[in-house]
Amino acid sequence: MKTLLAAIDLEQESMLVVNRAVELAVRLKASLHLVHVVDDALTLYEPMVEISVRHRLKKAAEMALQGFFDLAPDDVKARGGCHVLLGKPYQTLGKTVEALKADLLIVGRHHIEPLRDLFVGTTAERLLRHCDIPLLMVSTDATDTYEHVLAATDFSRSSHHALKAALWLAPEAEIRLVHVFDPPFTGLVHHDQQDIDDMIRQQQERITREIKTEMAHFMAEDDQSRIRPDIMAGGVQACLNNAVALHGPQLLVLGTHGRHGIGRLLIGSVATSFLSTLPCDVLVAR
Repeated sequence: MKTLLAAIDLEQESMLVVNRAVELAVRLKASLHLVHVVDDALTLYEPMVEISVRHRLKKAAEMALQGFFDLAPDDVKARGGCHVLLGKPYQTLGKTVEALKADLLIVGRHHIEPLRDLFVGTTAERLLRHCDIPLLMVSTDATDTYEHVLAATDFSRSSHHALKAALWLAPEAEIRLVHVFDPPFTGLVHHDQQDIDDMIRQQQERITREIKTEMAHFMAEDDQSRIRPDIMAGGVQACLNNAVALHGPQLLVLGTHGRHGIGRLLIGSVATSFLSTLPCDVLVAR
């Protein structure tokens, strides 16, 4: 049995996370644990007040979290639980992941606002750096089963882990596996367009063979018939934006430690501008 851990901040938008987490728990027959972390920075001045701030915050959070958990079906509640914890969010969630032996951490887009701060010190960024399990960021209110998935690959182990996680989360989905490469020699004026087109075609053929070899080597036990390779030439951000717009995936799948172009996606301004407008859920793995 797999274990899902959903971290929520108890705001109304947390229902997006809860609804998706429940859908996954029901379909995958997994256990589901809802977690809320009371940041211990809020209780630094507890000795200065007569009534325990920590106690009041924890009790209020427990009531609110239980309200979310009560909305889950009985069989899901029987396989999981809800937990209010005190501490620094990323450290506490990391320890909880280990304690529960969780297989997936689910958070909401509202947890990582402003989104431009995602990879410069927020809880989500630290989780990605320190958590060994995949992270699912829920950004829409849809709870339909994932049927259309777009996964980016650069042949790194990180992108392979992300793809494996997507195959588990969406066992019947059609997966479009995209690799983006920079066209060779396009800045050199002494190559005419026909030469450039031939070079790009040869590069695409070579990468297509690499993808097939990659799938045969790493995915021998998986259903490869539902994975469709897609080779794109150009800038990473522009190509993936175009792919998302063209195919309208419900889920985008990314690795965080890339070998080539995709590795740049999750660093700096490219990541912030891309993820801030992304109209679908995101699955990220190390």
